[in-house]
Amino acid sequence: MHTSNIASAKSHFSHLIDLVKQGQTVLITERNKPVATLQPISHSLTAGLEAAHTSGLLVPPSKVLDVAAFLAAPRASLAHENSLAQAILAEREEGR
Repeated sequence: MHTSNIASAKSHFSHLIDLVKQGQTVLITERNKPVATLQPISHSLTAGLEAAHTSGLLVPPSKVLDVAAFLAAPRASLAHENSLAQAILAEREEGR
């Protein structure tokens, strides 16, 4: 298993991906403590995804998102007397 700290992983990400493609697992650490692993996708995972797709549990998108239209869509707004902070605090008090 190859080990890399976060700073090195950011700088050498392509190399780490090459190692994973070769079947190796890469342990990512922060201050010498493990925080993540990069590992090849197992055949059982891909088989499970294919089964979920076949059964209809996972459905691919029917169309490509029009990002420009999405960003141009009107956004919800708060009444002038309410601030975002007040809305968040009210939700917390309601237990949401």
